[in-house]
Amino acid sequence: MTAAEKKRFIRDLIATVQKDVLAKVPAMPEEWDGHELRQYVADKFDGATSHLIFRGGRRKRDYENEVLVRNL
Repeated sequence: MTAAEKKRFIRDLIATVQKDVLAKVPAMPEEWDGHELRQYVADKFDGATSHLIFRGGRRKRDYENEVLVRNL
């Protein structure tokens, strides 16, 4: 992917998760504050990951190495 394609993909992914989370706000408990909301948003992003690619194996190790080496 080019840098522009990566940026577009990231924007689209974030916008999709944001739309889904904001749509659920009316159903959220009133007592939820930043702690629960932060966890909920993190869970939604976790659900948007590609678990099939990262279930062990070389691709996951390569990914983790690049994140570490490049300080991403």
